[in-house]
Amino acid sequence: MRIRPDILDILELSSHIINNEFDNDSYENRRYETFMMANAITIAIRQLKIGNGPEREELASLLKLMDAKKSHESSIKEELSHLYLRVCKDIREGKFDPDKDKHEKLRAILDKAALQSVIEYNPKYIS
Repeated sequence: MRIRPDILDILELSSHIINNEFDNDSYENRRYETFMMANAITIAIRQLKIGNGPEREELASLLKLMDAKKSHESSIKEELSHLYLRVCKDIREGKFDPDKDKHEKLRAILDKAALQSVIEYNPKYIS
């Protein structure tokens, strides 16, 4: 599941700040903000190129693990949020403890989601 804010929010905010708050003389004073916006835009571009395939796979895996069905009205992000709330509850109840059947399946889903996050947010870390 992708970390908020949404890609469109990142791009709109960056565009607004660049267009309304920056001028030729402000670069040195706002160097950090400039680098942060450039990084946010780079992440957004990476996510657009990757698409929502990884989130769809994560959702399918969690639905299968939790023996649940997708709601037709909710988005992938909403479904993932709902499922992760259930997973957290089940973890607290011990349903995913190392001696339980679903432990390794959940671990594989979480490992894959974590790797995908690194690929999107900091790919230099794994290269």
